[in-house]
Amino acid sequence: MAFALCFIGKEYHFLKEHIMNKHLPATRFLLFAIVFAIAGILSSCGTTTYSTPYWATGYSDGVSPYYYFPDYDMYYDAASGQYYYLSNGAWLSSAVIPYPGVDLNNAYAIELNRNINRPWEDNEFYERNYPAHEEREYSRIVRDHNLIPNVPQNNVIVPRAYNENTNRMIFEERREAAHAQPGIRPAPGPRATMHQVPMRSIAPNMPAQARQYRYGGDEKGR
Repeated sequence: MAFALCFIGKEYHFLKEHIMNKHLPATRFLLFAIVFAIAGILSSCGTTTYSTPYWATGYSDGVSPYYYFPDYDMYYDAASGQYYYLSNGAWLSSAVIPYPGVDLNNAYAIELNRNINRPWEDNEFYERNYPAHEEREYSRIVRDHNLIPNVPQNNVIVPRAYNENTNRMIFEERREAAHAQPGIRPAPGPRATMHQVPMRSIAPNMPAQARQYRYGGDEKGR
């Protein structure tokens, strides 16, 4: 692409000089037109982006075509806007969240590799490498090892997503609720900010038994 643009730049100056003098060979003009067209096609072949679901605002980069929710064994197809879930041994799709009472605004999600297709057909792999509820270990690690510095003591760090494309964990920092019953830790309150932490900083501190999984050590998975 860079070569093509450089070539076009040189051709532009050649054209500017020779068009005025009407000395431009027809073959040279045709060659320039072809290169310019190819450069236009290449510039339009960037990474496809998708609309960000309302529950992914703040952590999604819009690049992942699919999301996986380990705690619910459910997928979301960003292109079609459909949720895929297992029912009686068959994968079904739904335009709405298929499980009553599930709040994806607080759910942990995996932004899957942009190059995969229909990940639910390989569900055993994702179940095996992203066990349900194991993301809770991340909050302890970032606290204990100060991977997210300067977090106020009363704020809560909540793991929201892991992006396979960037190999980063996304955490949501929330203020604790202002009112709580005596002796009961208040639930996370409004979002304060978002943080991204490279998985390579987290993985060495995961429990030994977790390092065999993709989520624990950025390996290819089991």
